[in-house]
Amino acid sequence: MLLGKIAAGLMSAVLAFGVFGNLNTDMVNAASVTSLYADYDRVKFVSVSGGQIDFYVSGGSVGVDTDCASDIEIHVVNEDNEQIGDTLTADGSSEFDIADRVNVNQIYYIAFLYTAEDIDYCQWDIYITKTSSGDICFVKSQIYDFNVERCSELWTDATSLEECLQPQNDVNCDDPAVIAKAEELTAGCTTDWEKSYAIYKFIVEEFCYDYIQVEDRSVVYQDDSSALLRRKIAVCEGFGNTFVALCRAVGVPAAVSFGIGASAYDTIHDPMIVDDEGPNHAWACVCLDGTWYHVDPTWDMTNAYQGSSYNTGECTYDEPTYNFYLLPLEIFSMTHKICDADTIHGIESSGSCGPAATYTISRDATLTISGSGTCTLPYGVNGFRRVEFAEDSTITTIGEGCFTDCDALEQVILPETVVRIETGAFVTCEDLRYIYLPQSLEYIGQSAFDYCDELSYVYIPDSVRTIEAYAFDDCPWLIVSVPSSQANMTDGYDVQPYEVIVRE
Repeated sequence: MLLGKIAAGLMSAVLAFGVFGNLNTDMVNAASVTSLYADYDRVKFVSVSGGQIDFYVSGGSVGVDTDCASDIEIHVVNEDNEQIGDTLTADGSSEFDIADRVNVNQIYYIAFLYTAEDIDYCQWDIYITKTSSGDICFVKSQIYDFNVERCSELWTDATSLEECLQPQNDVNCDDPAVIAKAEELTAGCTTDWEKSYAIYKFIVEEFCYDYIQVEDRSVVYQDDSSALLRRKIAVCEGFGNTFVALCRAVGVPAAVSFGIGASAYDTIHDPMIVDDEGPNHAWACVCLDGTWYHVDPTWDMTNAYQGSSYNTGECTYDEPTYNFYLLPLEIFSMTHKICDADTIHGIESSGSCGPAATYTISRDATLTISGSGTCTLPYGVNGFRRVEFAEDSTITTIGEGCFTDCDALEQVILPETVVRIETGAFVTCEDLRYIYLPQSLEYIGQSAFDYCDELSYVYIPDSVRTIEAYAFDDCPWLIVSVPSSQANMTDGYDVQPYEVIVRE
């Protein structure tokens, strides 16, 4: 079954690698390569029902240890996108000496092709090099250790897993329509492995990636699972929300994840990826038999919705892949930086958020702010759902960009000491449904709540003297009550609020 696709699969891998750039010694010196030596020697792939497909390195060899894979091919590809030596083939567990094929501290990648449970795979995000001692070792991405830390919130205790079965914003697992669809898709399934695969298969086969939405700024698109089950057209976050909602509806713990999608070339070599925490992508993870696996339906999907507008596009369909289903973290980290692994929980942490202000994040994803003056969260602090202010705090200003891209944030009650909300303070808080604005508030900055597309109601107190341009733009469901002095605040908006109530 796999043989007919080998040439095409390998060519796709090589072309993708070529687009990312050549991994040559002009750009990669020995010192930088040694810093990327991985501390693991085995990567554990699994089949859709949990079968073992381990790819490992040992001495000068690479090997496969499997109880389910067949039609195995291993291609070693160098920095010029040339295959080194003959294709290595096997029909089960095997080991191959490749030490003579590769040079010390040069990076190569492996195109690992196999069939498991009638599904063809091509994994080409496996990177290796040879050490000065002649051993083959894995090359890790620059963000692997960061991802390990961020995934520490993916707990497997009974309480945490139960929390990963509950509804949350856009994950409407308690909606009767979602429950009915999940039960339909998993009818006859006897394990969580079977349920998860049935749901993933449904999404990558029947949904379409919305290329219109990517460019369209005239409409704010909804990405809640209930709506998307009807339309079956979405982008990354919508696919993640729908997969997680359907899993939770039939008792399979799952979570939505946010972060950065990138090429393996970037995660190995681009120094900017190390500090970048501006999410541009979303996906999901699912817990099966006590282990969390990462899934990215967007990158396995080949269906497309294209055209000129929301209502006039057309869907085209093609066969999906399953190369990004149930990936181990070592491989997932080659193309994904995980900013928030689990939007239900938080990683306990604390730090400074202003000259006289501090923050703490608790396990239940609550951010507590203490101190006085201006509050501006450090870049990348975004793994929380609620914001509280300590009773003795006297915060007066929510600083510029303070909560930007806090995608999981659901509600905020600002204290009566706050006078100013600066530019972009809450921009793209896409799950923010409620915020209380205190009677002390005088100023709302430009684009302060832009793209907070879940906001449902905001009361702007009479104390507010200035509302800058686009403060509540792109909030299509918002009912906002304003004093008469701010009656024209929505002039020039791209997307108007649902209703503006002007108080006399």
